[in-house]
Amino acid sequence: MLEVTKKRFAIKITGANSTVEVIVNNFQKAIQKLNALLKKRKPKTFNPEWIKQNSKSVYAHLFKNFQTETGEIDWDSITVRLEPTFQKRWKRYEKKVPAVAYEDREELDFILAKYKDKLYTLIAPLCKEDKQIQDQIMIRLVRLAQKGNTLAKEYVAEFLTIIIYEWIENSKFIARWKGHTNGIEKRIDACIRNYRYSGSFMGYVFRSFQCFARGLRPIVSLNDRFLNGKKERIDYVIQEDSLCA
Repeated sequence: MLEVTKKRFAIKITGANSTVEVIVNNFQKAIQKLNALLKKRKPKTFNPEWIKQNSKSVYAHLFKNFQTETGEIDWDSITVRLEPTFQKRWKRYEKKVPAVAYEDREELDFILAKYKDKLYTLIAPLCKEDKQIQDQIMIRLVRLAQKGNTLAKEYVAEFLTIIIYEWIENSKFIARWKGHTNGIEKRIDACIRNYRYSGSFMGYVFRSFQCFARGLRPIVSLNDRFLNGKKERIDYVIQEDSLCA
């Protein structure tokens, strides 16, 4: 029996005692076609409409083989596989129109149900593969949030907040956010709103917080210890006060 899905070709050979399934990914062929088109036309920027106008067959191929859970073309899976030069030229919209806020629990639950056995990766990825799945889930949810689904935005923000507090404690690049946590919510909101296409969303969030950390003044404690723990910072403050008295 030959079974064809929207994202891949699946060939099933059924025998009396066993079923052999051979799955051949169709991603590579589609990406090769798009890369070839971009090399030939050399656009300064390109978007879905550009692809459709310059090659209806390539657009149709992408539409057939790269679809999200909501039936749209999965541009994230496409652009991340393009050559780096073309990734930088990608523009999803010529002019982005602000999304109208709405609540759709069913839309959110549809994605969560698909990844129900992997939701632990949002907080505790155990390996490189888990981190890739974490990114995949986050990107799906971020796209919903960018469409205006406030429930998806809240869901993403809740998990990102937990992750970022962990980064603050464990990463020297994010540590300066300690004492400036009142700005975390605003930065998360900006990351969800501004994330484009191509590359890791979690990597994008980390770099965003890292860049902003450089402009933050470190918060110090009077209980910080020096000289192998023999003195605290407050000892020096008291010493200065006594000298100025």
